[in-house]
Amino acid sequence: MFRYMVSFSYQAPTGIGFASTEVTFRRKLRSMEDVTRVGNDIRSEGYVNAIVLGFSLFADPPAPSGGKN
Repeated sequence: MFRYMVSFSYQAPTGIGFASTEVTFRRKLRSMEDVTRVGNDIRSEGYVNAIVLGFSLFADPPAPSGGKN
């Protein structure tokens, strides 16, 4: 499984909104079709006119926690 942080904009009641979410896929995002599918999924969650601005693959396995780099 591949985990991504996805940033997007959407139409908010007061103008434009920005948000991000974590999404998981069985394969890597490889095409604009994949990104379009992510945008469609975000819109199906109620974000009006959501547009994917960018995405980043999380490290696998997750980095250790504890505040130390």
